[in-house]
Amino acid sequence: MTILIDVGNTAIKWQLRESEQTIDTGRGDVSQLMVWLESLGSLPSQQVAVSCVRDDEFAGELHDALVQLGCSSAVFAKSSATYAGITNAYANPSSLGVDRWLAVLALKSRGYESGIVIDVGTACTIDVLEDNHHVGGFILPGPKLACDALVSNTDKIRYSTEPPAALEPGTDTGACVVSGAWLTIVGAVKEIALRYPHCPVFLAGGAAPTLLHLGVDGELVTDLVFDGLYFWLNGA
Repeated sequence: MTILIDVGNTAIKWQLRESEQTIDTGRGDVSQLMVWLESLGSLPSQQVAVSCVRDDEFAGELHDALVQLGCSSAVFAKSSATYAGITNAYANPSSLGVDRWLAVLALKSRGYESGIVIDVGTACTIDVLEDNHHVGGFILPGPKLACDALVSNTDKIRYSTEPPAALEPGTDTGACVVSGAWLTIVGAVKEIALRYPHCPVFLAGGAAPTLLHLGVDGELVTDLVFDGLYFWLNGA
């Protein structure tokens, strides 16, 4: 059995896998994660791998909590210069967000040597893999973050209800803000896809279905970070 933990900016997700088959999965905060882990039993005998994008202090506290539960062999994934034939574009490879690196590795684990990964959550991250070379990426505010930034940094951009995602011109302030946020992301995604026409597009993250609804051509994928984390732990 393998326990996989994905610590994002706003939530923690976890999976239990036997070989590559998902046996159980969940989402919540640290306390909920600990309750789930305790329910498994026999923790010392299980592999535990963690992807964590929060700061080192949080990662250290999580590591200590895992050890106290008996997960003494827990390992935290790190971005590296190369892995399984994939090269990292960053001059300082370890500074690439580990979730982004694992998503790229997940493409390799699924049999792709090229692809564009778009992950839309708190931030919108876009990474390009071309012939096993991570050529770099882009980071944009996610739609909610972009809208919140406008409201918090201006005096008169205000709206009380959240308009639906759209790309058409808005006819009130809220609609203008939301359309502007989504148009920025959709425009960026389509421009990058045009630059790399031979790279299939993969859409991940909580807002990925909205991108499909707004006309982005790509494949909706789930568990990319988990797949990459499992590959990192057990791969080449």
